[in-house]
Amino acid sequence: MSNTFQCSIITPEGSAFEGEATYTRFPAWDGQYGMMAGLAPMLSRLSPGGLRIDRADGQSEWYLIEGGFAHVTDERLTVLAESATLATELDVEESEAIYSKFMNMDPDESLDRETLSRQQQIARERVHMARRASGFTTGV
Repeated sequence: MSNTFQCSIITPEGSAFEGEATYTRFPAWDGQYGMMAGLAPMLSRLSPGGLRIDRADGQSEWYLIEGGFAHVTDERLTVLAESATLATELDVEESEAIYSKFMNMDPDESLDRETLSRQQQIARERVHMARRASGFTTGV
């Protein structure tokens, strides 16, 4: 049995990642899941957060995922994400400004409490991922 598996991240805009991986970690609605080759089939709803891919070449990549689904079959992980941004493409200052904006907002007619809470979670994860990719050791 191979110690790698095929991994795909697909968004409405197209493919964000396609390749062989030795390990992935993704943010599910009920906690973090880790996957290595041979994991039993499953389907899970994703929460906003960081998705880590350890590629077959030994390098790791982090993506900010804003929700979606993870589907595991045989030797394949398919992530259908609302949005996936490579962590190295996130700007720390811009991410912190977005975080500050959402943390200082209150629900109103145009933004209900549930939607605001989700946007705050995404903003918090964005800052965490941007800071990690820039070499910071602490998050928000």
